[in-house]
Amino acid sequence: MQEYRVALEDVRFFAYHGLFPEERILGNWFVLSVSVSKEAKSLTFDKLDQTFDYGQIYTICQEVMADPVDLLETVAQRIADRIKKTFNGMSHYEIQIWKEQPPLGMLGGKSSVSLIESMGN
Repeated sequence: MQEYRVALEDVRFFAYHGLFPEERILGNWFVLSVSVSKEAKSLTFDKLDQTFDYGQIYTICQEVMADPVDLLETVAQRIADRIKKTFNGMSHYEIQIWKEQPPLGMLGGKSSVSLIESMGN
């Protein structure tokens, strides 16, 4: 079986996610990568409805990132839920979110969360 994948990689958002009060006030930079896959019945794609619209994927990410929550796991799950409702025939998705310089007293670095699901089609 062949699959094809559409992805947005390393898209940056400034948002206010986090457990600590200062994170909700100061905000932080987050980086997202989202990919979606489905079985390739044809390797010729002439119309947008034959594939995944990465513009819609970006809009979903933008809307979810604008609503502050405590945990990156919640962000990933909300993106996943919206993607599953938006796209039919998906066989697999991966969502990765990095928080740049989390408030842990370290210089630099990132924390991250990944959510991966195979739909078992």
